[in-house]
Amino acid sequence: MSRSSAITVMQSLSAPSRGKPIANPYTRLLVESMKSERVKTVYFRWKGFLTDDFDVLHVHWPEVFVRHSNKLVHVAKCFAFFVFLMRVRLQKKAVVRTVHNLKPHENGTWLERRVLAQLDKQTHVRIALNEATPNAEGTLQVLVPHGHYRDWYEQPGHELIVEGRLLAFGYIRAYKGIDALVESFRDLDEPMLTLHIAGRADSDSTAGFLREHSEQDPRISLDIRFVPDEDLATAIAEAEAVILPYREVHNSGVALLALSLNRPVIMRRSAAAELMQNEFGAEWVTLFDGELTADALQGAIKATRDRQRAERVDMSSREWPLLAEKTADAYMLAIRTVQ
Repeated sequence: MSRSSAITVMQSLSAPSRGKPIANPYTRLLVESMKSERVKTVYFRWKGFLTDDFDVLHVHWPEVFVRHSNKLVHVAKCFAFFVFLMRVRLQKKAVVRTVHNLKPHENGTWLERRVLAQLDKQTHVRIALNEATPNAEGTLQVLVPHGHYRDWYEQPGHELIVEGRLLAFGYIRAYKGIDALVESFRDLDEPMLTLHIAGRADSDSTAGFLREHSEQDPRISLDIRFVPDEDLATAIAEAEAVILPYREVHNSGVALLALSLNRPVIMRRSAAAELMQNEFGAEWVTLFDGELTADALQGAIKATRDRQRAERVDMSSREWPLLAEKTADAYMLAIRTVQ
């Protein structure tokens, strides 16, 4: 089927605001790479959830629709989103979902799970970011990898690297393994190694844990806040390697950002991590097995240092115009499925 005019796609996130910091530029880079003759982009608005027109709803991080710290507001958002889904179904709108995570980072309420299960039932096409994403029975799935961040951050030179500097960054959630990283690092008898942790903590207890350990070990430094792009780019530029202590890795924008700025990453072995290593090379992606102990950390650091690598990571498969075209094809596939 061909169309003579652009399709209207509603992105599930709020429209970007001038001057407002962007936690993850993924959707911005994707939308700006779309050809205007194929796709017109609009953004979800609660005040227009019953009236705003679109052909395709593209969902990212679906829990964002309904999460709120106030329980009454949360319940209201769940019911309103369910009404929105009924409108989508009755008007035969196509639904596409990018599977950034296999499940939300935090467990939601029973009501949230019911509403998001309804969204899953109405999803026509799922976009997988890597081949490790399992297929959902009864739903079409296409592969569109996560694009690089080289169009967003300035490329640093290797002269900025601080020898021995390890960096862990991103939204710091306790369950991600930051505790194991800090404790294993403190067990290393390596005075020339330093660990810098940058990002907003998920709770006061997580932040308190990090402060306590940094006060006891001067090799550990902290920047516990939402880190602006310029400061984050500087932190990555100074890193000899970026470490991801996550206990589970499905898709990692953190790893991709580090590689986009030509810094090697250390991460736990998983199906998704092995795919990343196969794509970019063992010289750029070092994997460790099992628990993150001092021995595992020391071995990964040594392996990273021992491997020769080029000046830049080859990211030709992650160019945004190519991925935007594949995403537009997924929109068309969803529309054909509805019809």
